[in-house]
Amino acid sequence: MLRIEQHRNGEGAFRATLESLISLASRAAELFERSKTDQKRQLIAFVFSNLRLKGEKLEFSLRSPFDLMVKRETYTSWLAFLNTVRTERFDQVMALASILPTFAAVSE
Repeated sequence: MLRIEQHRNGEGAFRATLESLISLASRAAELFERSKTDQKRQLIAFVFSNLRLKGEKLEFSLRSPFDLMVKRETYTSWLAFLNTVRTERFDQVMALASILPTFAAVSE
């Protein structure tokens, strides 16, 4: 019941955060190009984890929910994708809400 109540109360904030994340993902290359070195580092750390250089090959993992965005074609529809993010990654998405304004400043 607590989880259901969290979702009900956080639905507006969740939607706004997810929309901001999708916008960030769609403009990531542009933001990266326009950013200063420190901002580029923050953006890389925000999107990727476990960065390693193995010989000449860069290995990485994508942070949540960016990993799901890349695998979006495995979902039958956007609704299925959004439901997965909402049910399986709700807390992770909401935890990113406080960090997003940092990247919004880059786009200004």
